[in-house]
Amino acid sequence: MYISSYTRKRGKFFHMIVEVFKNKKRHFKSRSSKTSDKEIAERMLEVFEQECISLFKLNINKDKILNNERLFKKVPDVANMYDKDVKFCVFAKQYVLMRYKSISDETYSSYLSVVKNSIIPYFFKMNKKLREIEALDIQKFYFHELNVREVSPNTVIHYHNLLSLIFKYALKLGTIDKNPLLTVEKPKKQKFIGKTYNPEEIHRLLNLLKKDYPQIFAPVYITLQYGLRRSELIGLKWSAIDFEGNTLKVISTVTQTAIEGTQIITCKNKTKSIAGMRSFFLTPKTKEILLELKRKQEENKKTFGSSYCKKYEEFVFVDPIGERIKPKSLSGRFAHILKKNDLPYIRFHDLRHTAATLLYGANTNIKDIQVFLGHSSAKTTMDIYIHLFNNSNIGTVSAIDERINI
Repeated sequence: MYISSYTRKRGKFFHMIVEVFKNKKRHFKSRSSKTSDKEIAERMLEVFEQECISLFKLNINKDKILNNERLFKKVPDVANMYDKDVKFCVFAKQYVLMRYKSISDETYSSYLSVVKNSIIPYFFKMNKKLREIEALDIQKFYFHELNVREVSPNTVIHYHNLLSLIFKYALKLGTIDKNPLLTVEKPKKQKFIGKTYNPEEIHRLLNLLKKDYPQIFAPVYITLQYGLRRSELIGLKWSAIDFEGNTLKVISTVTQTAIEGTQIITCKNKTKSIAGMRSFFLTPKTKEILLELKRKQEENKKTFGSSYCKKYEEFVFVDPIGERIKPKSLSGRFAHILKKNDLPYIRFHDLRHTAATLLYGANTNIKDIQVFLGHSSAKTTMDIYIHLFNNSNIGTVSAIDERINI
């Protein structure tokens, strides 16, 4: 296995190129450094090299060099992170890579994105060692992100949380003697205000889907009925539905995350938290919709024969040829339908918010709404939905089922 890496100017910026030759095959990766400074691009290439080594899980033969190019360096292990002269950007990237197996794909993707797209582009210009980073450097970084890149305060808080983990770990290893983040002021959190549909808009949406977009009707209806997260909806299995006992259990999830340009779809036999595992009453209307969906799937199996994908037979939501619905595809299709039919724009996740307002309008207490939504605490429910509850004028209803009946 051999590696060649170099920078090449394309247009305004330098691009970093990595070529990996393994088992007589050439693997190629490139990325823009987003800088016109060759020296900075070369330093960024070092981190990109380490990232690629981790990606390809290479075992480098140090005695071999390809085309007179320098070899990739190995990804530093924990022992190397004790080095008091380690560069801040290198340590930050290695911390995230080290956490790969201990955090979810979504968290890993998020951390990697912060380091690659925000921390490294800013701090590489300083070329500082980890121990040289001061509180003022970080405070200036926050100011730059908020006022130059114009990211939201909540995004900077996300940066702050990751940096806190990085510096705490460095302090634990003894790589630094003090944590500069302790005197850094983070922005105040902004309340996210989600949008919801009122009963009239729900009625219009469901009638439209039932008539013109039957494949997406059931996912939308059940999300409105039970306030499911998208991951819970797509993770729903037939084995979790008891048609005789009239119960529907939320016990598994399917998530989709982009890691280094590759879409990773993960199925887990667990929910976001213990509170997320819950059981619902299967209303007559929902039961009718699910039974019709099951009948249609059996019909599709016969129609498509050997072309039908049987890998996902246990899942409720599959396309006509048996492929499991992808989370991002569902959200994209939903947004497209709203735009095409001049319906008010809401995210797919806002259907969950809508279910919460329907419950509140039915005079359901906060504790019951918390359990219904699968939140770990009532405080979480109030923090997310208080603005919706305060503005709710849905009126008294006996159940969500009555409000979305079509």
